[in-house]
Amino acid sequence: MTHRFTAIIALLFLIAALGADELSDKQKQLDKIQRDLQKAQQKIEQNERTKKNNETEITNTRRAKQKTDVELRRTQEIAREKLQSLNTVRTELRTVEQQIRDLKVMQNTQLEKMVRLSRKNGTLRLNHKDQHCLALLASQTRSKLNNLGDVQYSLAIQQNQRGQEYSQANSEFSLQASTSKKLDSKVRNLQSQQSRLTKEQKNLQNQIAKLKKDAAQLESLIANLASKPRDEGLEPLSYKFSARTIAWPLKGRIIRSYGQETRAYGTSVVCNGIDIAVPEWTSVVAADAGEVVFAGSYGGQGKLLIIDHKNGFFTVYAYNNQLLVSKGSNVSKGQSIAKSGMTGSASEPSLHFEVRKDGKAVNPLAYLE
Repeated sequence: MTHRFTAIIALLFLIAALGADELSDKQKQLDKIQRDLQKAQQKIEQNERTKKNNETEITNTRRAKQKTDVELRRTQEIAREKLQSLNTVRTELRTVEQQIRDLKVMQNTQLEKMVRLSRKNGTLRLNHKDQHCLALLASQTRSKLNNLGDVQYSLAIQQNQRGQEYSQANSEFSLQASTSKKLDSKVRNLQSQQSRLTKEQKNLQNQIAKLKKDAAQLESLIANLASKPRDEGLEPLSYKFSARTIAWPLKGRIIRSYGQETRAYGTSVVCNGIDIAVPEWTSVVAADAGEVVFAGSYGGQGKLLIIDHKNGFFTVYAYNNQLLVSKGSNVSKGQSIAKSGMTGSASEPSLHFEVRKDGKAVNPLAYLE
């Protein structure tokens, strides 16, 4: 009877020690959630300041674009006028050049007639009255050619000058058009950034709501654990599994490692285990023999299983779609205990797996085979 009473007392001490360790661990998790909450709220405040600065910059950029567009229309009109003036000179110059070509053809024709008439007169020894007329026409043609040559030279200078003026006006117009396009692009980018910041704020608010919910659940759990008797002087009987290594709960790609991880919005979390990516409904097996001490849904862990291996170690299996064993069940190493899924806070189909030594998280890779 005395031995039985002693065994019961020892068992109570063991339960109290495990409860104390679990309480300490949960308190640390709660403290971490509170820190994450504070960081998320600071990020929201920072986003608000950035959004206000962006709104000011958007307003200033729009004003600058309005001024640029006014200048753009002015330079466009100037460039159009310069081009029209240039085209007018070009048309006049082409007309004069055509007149010069026509007069030169006429001049050649007159010279040919004068040569023929001169030969004829030389043979007959006569003065032909047409000879004088042709000479007069030739003189008039030369005079017209000289005058048109002067006009052509003047028009060529004007064409060059107005071409330079148009080129300068067009360059200024192109510069204003480029500036207007850049300002318009800047406004669109700022508006896109505003939309992204608004979306980030919404995600942050959702994250804060979830963290607060998890904190409330942990506070409740900690309160229950704190109400249990404690005895921190009791050590576990053993820290050995049934073999040198434990079994992988399933095979897949590790997408999240053990330890601290920096996340978006300037927050960081401590990963107490590993996340293994696998298709949903993949069989999950027990890492070693033990007793199921928790089986059900738990906050961000989704559908959760915890196995006590009666040696100071616990293993944790989260994000499951289905649990195949219940609390109080005794399981053997390699036994199918759940179907993996994407419940809780899982971002993709995976299994969250932890190994806890005396209630405290340790790196699972140090124990897996």
